[in-house]
Amino acid sequence: MDDSASPVGERLAKRLAAQLGCSRAEAERYIAGGWVRVDGQVVEAPEARVVPAQTVALDEGARPEDLGPVTLLWHKPAGVQVPEGLHVPTDTALLWLADAQGSPADRSRVRALRVHRHRLQALLPLSRDASGLMVFTQSPGVARKLGETAADLEHEWLLDLAATAPVPDAAARESVLRSFAQAVTFDGRRLPPARASWQSDRRLRLALKGCVPGQPAFLVERAGLAVASVRRQRLGRVALTGLDAGQWRYLLPTERF
Repeated sequence: MDDSASPVGERLAKRLAAQLGCSRAEAERYIAGGWVRVDGQVVEAPEARVVPAQTVALDEGARPEDLGPVTLLWHKPAGVQVPEGLHVPTDTALLWLADAQGSPADRSRVRALRVHRHRLQALLPLSRDASGLMVFTQSPGVARKLGETAADLEHEWLLDLAATAPVPDAAARESVLRSFAQAVTFDGRRLPPARASWQSDRRLRLALKGCVPGQPAFLVERAGLAVASVRRQRLGRVALTGLDAGQWRYLLPTERF
């Protein structure tokens, strides 16, 4: 038998359980909670392999808690494609939601853990060209809530005109607002009027209920606008405020969509 294919060392969870005299399940909770160090470095994967020469240590104050589901908010940059499927691949989530990209404005006091980037659902995803607020969750309750209220949930968008587009005069701006205020049929659905207002000569604010994928671009084209960027600024009562492009934070327990 060729032993060269055998894993080197033993599972970290097994080693820690023997070292602490606890159950394997309790050891796995310590590890997933970010409380365990191997040779001074935090390791959050219970299946990681360690050899006898390596030092395994438990942080002071460690608690073997069951980790509840989390919901994360991300400022998606334009040009990024959200993969299809029920869950975002863990490698993708670890890249987009890396520790270094956590917002300094995060007030949740949640310890960022690898397990928080596993089995995340992308709710109401944005198209490749759009930027702005996206929601990732492990919580069946949050997924169910946004699914059940999708038709009534308000999306707020900021639309910036292309630099080459002429600055619309007062009459043109009023015509654009009238266009958005009309009920239209899109993708076989009758859509309610949108609420729109000009934030500046080159920026338009648009509020839509039950936004259908592609609807903002359709309404923009229908109004005769040349738009350079489309950003989702708010979903219901949760806003993008405080997140720069590429940054993320945890949804606070007090926040409701």
